[in-house]
Amino acid sequence: MIPLSARLLCIASLVRGNFVCDIGTDHALLPAYLILSGRCDQAIATDIKPGPLNSAKSTLAKYRISHAVTLKQCNGLEAVSPKGITDVVIAGMGGESIRDILSASCAAWVRNDVNLVLQPMSKPEVLRQWLCENGFAIRKELPVRDAHIYSVMQVAYTGTITEPSALACYVGKLRHSDILTKTYVAGIQERLHARLQGLDQSNQFEEAAETRALIDAINHWIVTGKELS
Repeated sequence: MIPLSARLLCIASLVRGNFVCDIGTDHALLPAYLILSGRCDQAIATDIKPGPLNSAKSTLAKYRISHAVTLKQCNGLEAVSPKGITDVVIAGMGGESIRDILSASCAAWVRNDVNLVLQPMSKPEVLRQWLCENGFAIRKELPVRDAHIYSVMQVAYTGTITEPSALACYVGKLRHSDILTKTYVAGIQERLHARLQGLDQSNQFEEAAETRALIDAINHWIVTGKELS
């Protein structure tokens, strides 16, 4: 079996169907694992650059599964036909990049009963806010330790538009009592305190007050699992 990092194993655990599309596949280790483990029957693996796709091609040849995985060089989902696809994985890039891929006109079909597995490397709060404001619901969210601690989201389109609180944008559906969540949130708090220091020094009083309120809300949530009333 293909040895996967903890991050990729966590992503694989949230794939639900038998036909996965892996955006930004790099070496195609994830689709190869899903095929070899019997989790999926077929896959599409895309990347925007030819170099990663050459690596992906070597991976598929090594494990003799080239027949089961279609490689495409494209930006996001622009060259992907939705026919038969049950799951779309977008991982290993910034939250803003994932947002942009999902908001592109070519991605409209992901609103049709597709299981999304999203793993932002940065700015997850930006992605969570966009999802809520565009009718997507985070069904499940797991923290995973790799080089850092990341969040992996299982997402589906419901059509229900919500306005998330600042707290919800930062913690999503993570479980407050999870040990990894506490470490993940400690990193968030460190960044927020650094932001607050800069805001105080530059006399940006309104933004500083909002940041303090967010820090307090996160502290309350990590202890109680609830938002401040």
